Amino acid sequence: MTKPAFRKLKGYAFDPSFASTIDRRRTNEVIYKVRWEDTAPGPSGEYVEVIDYDPTRECFYDPVNLEENYVLADYGMLPSEGDPRFHQQQVYAVAMSVIEQFEKALGRKIIFSRLIEKGDEGRTEYHHEFVEKLRIYPHAMRQQNAFYSPDKVALLFGYFQAQGWWTGNNIPGSAIFTCLSPDIVAHEITHAILDSIHPYLRKDTNPDMPAFHEGFADIIALLQRFTFTSVVEEQIRLSRGDLLSPLNLLGDLAIQFGQSVSENRRALRSFLVENDKDGKIKLVQPDPNKYHTETEPHTRGGLLVAAVFDAFTRLYKFKVADLIRLASNGSGILAQGEIDPDLVKRLSQEACDIANKLMLICIRALDYCPPVDLTFGDFLRAMITADVEHNPDDEGGLRFVSFLR
Repeated sequence: MTKPAFRKLKGYAFDPSFASTIDRRRTNEVIYKVRWEDTAPGPSGEYVEVIDYDPTRECFYDPVNLEENYVLADYGMLPSEGDPRFHQQQVYAVAMSVIEQFEKALGRKIIFSRLIEKGDEGRTEYHHEFVEKLRIYPHAMRQQNAFYSPDKVALLFGYFQAQGWWTGNNIPGSAIFTCLSPDIVAHEITHAILDSIHPYLRKDTNPDMPAFHEGFADIIALLQRFTFTSVVEEQIRLSRGDLLSPLNLLGDLAIQFGQSVSENRRALRSFLVENDKDGKIKLVQPDPNKYHTETEPHTRGGLLVAAVFDAFTRLYKFKVADLIRLASNGSGILAQGEIDPDLVKRLSQEACDIANKLMLICIRALDYCPPVDLTFGDFLRAMITADVEHNPDDEGGLRFVSFLR
């Protein structure tokens, strides 16, 4: 019997808080199309093994069996914050989706490994140890944290109680599970993949090295969201086609997490629009001067993300300019009210296509980066080199519009 090409699994596109409203529930609950593989309870497949041990409660949660008949028939477990089996399904679906993006871009299998350092008489030797599967722990700790452990070659996700204020869709005192945020899961699995491809980038030989890890993981997490057309269409409709509208959430990372730990915070990190100190929304302005002053890895990595998303928004404006002119009778200014559904679909198609191309370019650029002492400049030049090799004519003007001002 021929096996299906994909396994379809229900999951969240943003985070659980978005399912609290009727309008957003329809677009927040999506179907992940994961490349088919036979799995054991966990799930455990060829690439990852989900182990749901909760050290706080000192117990193992029952593993989800994706091969069970009723689970298969209904596209997996129903989205639920209270069912650990859905948590396991969510981390598996997101992790496998990101792995597939890397394999599509690089044209080869992703292989996880551990870098082992051995010192002998003042000399350090490095050995690469093959690791069959990446381990994922959905409830590894009761903390406001999630991280990739290079020593364990594992992803560890925490859960915690939200603070006592009302912010966005945040419910004060509710349980926040980082494993249910696709942004956080995609961010951490990107760390693991990057560490296996370029293990020496964890060495802090310059300020850009740790910052690149954080920035690159944010880029992949944000661009991964554009693989869901329905999500992009909703954001395009609400923002009337303007990616820099305060209503657009496509540039916000880990929204529920950010709102639950800090009052008046739009998200954990925002790269298109953000809240200022007074809670008012403003555009994110990429500032190259911060490159000389920012040293904290997440903040410094945000400069790289801002540069990529600045290129993304400029390319989007360039690509949809003709559509806006047609829809506005040549004025370039859309009429008040909701925009036409057909225009929403066309604008969303352009946004998704650009995001997909940028993601592939960013991933392919890894093969053109130096294995040690990487700088942001090295990576940006590697992006151009990777695209020149793949698309020498630049017929769509992607390089010209994105990287030249």
